[in-house]
Amino acid sequence: MDIMCRTIVSFILRCRLENVMAAGFSAALALFFLSERADHSFPLNIHDIAFIMLPAGILAVKCLLGILFSPDEDANAGIGRFLTDFFRPLLEIFRDWFPFLVLSACYYALYSNLIIRVNPHTADAMLARVDAALLGGHQPSFLMEPMINPWLTDFFNLIYFSYVLALPVVALHFYVKKKKTVFRRIMMGYLMLMLMGIASYLIFPAAGPASFFASQYSCDLEGHAFSHGVSFIIQSGRVTYDCFPSLHIGISLLVAVYLRDYRRKLFLPALGYVALMCLATLYLRYHYLADILGAFVFVPAAYWLNDFLLAHWPGEKVSRAAATLTPLGSPNPQFTSIARKSS
Repeated sequence: MDIMCRTIVSFILRCRLENVMAAGFSAALALFFLSERADHSFPLNIHDIAFIMLPAGILAVKCLLGILFSPDEDANAGIGRFLTDFFRPLLEIFRDWFPFLVLSACYYALYSNLIIRVNPHTADAMLARVDAALLGGHQPSFLMEPMINPWLTDFFNLIYFSYVLALPVVALHFYVKKKKTVFRRIMMGYLMLMLMGIASYLIFPAAGPASFFASQYSCDLEGHAFSHGVSFIIQSGRVTYDCFPSLHIGISLLVAVYLRDYRRKLFLPALGYVALMCLATLYLRYHYLADILGAFVFVPAAYWLNDFLLAHWPGEKVSRAAATLTPLGSPNPQFTSIARKSS
């Protein structure tokens, strides 16, 4: 039994970190739902997986077109060689993107079933008090009411909704450029921030100003047809108690930090995008000011913790050693240098 346990632990430690996170988190979630007999109420909507499926689907189509229209270099290679060449790139895409798909689906699907079961005490009143203390007794969403007009509502809805493309587009760019180390660092940072967000939402569940102050606003956020469509999509796919911190801000800021590392010319435009996202979350009444400030604390923590784990996780050392024939006991040079740069 002891040998079996050590074998299992050794196998886990030699796996990719994102695979361990995906398997571990999914297993824990499955056990919770089975123990609570709540598996029948586990919602999994298309927006849950589109966040990752979009770039993965684009890559799959690109590979298929490349295979179908590539010149036939060896007509006598045989059916086995053809099938191997056909499926290898697709399996590689699946291996690289699937852990992030699993965790994204779990992230968006669990809250309506889990958060209030674990902690029924919402934190909206506390977060509102923090905002009032920061703003001299005022709330940001009330201070922005004089600004409300349909065109501005449309604009901020566009900014808020564009969040679903920001991370996948950046990750897809580096993946297509065959910068796998950069791709994995960005995606692992994203997962680290999400898991930290989950922990915070379990401790501080909050529905947001739009719900908490619903009866106190003097005017509605009226927009044009575009805003109505976006609002419908957001409301139908939005989890309920995910305010502190704002991951719309957090993930946008994390992407900006990684662009600072790898595409420095895009860093300032990315910061401008983060600033607009901050205004959008307040104007649209999705978040408190405390949620935004929380994101600026969580992002550096996730950035550092991600680099630390990638530099020291045994599976990363094994993978690097297999590729470069370096001793297994030495740190992963790629991620160690990344961690040093970020510290």
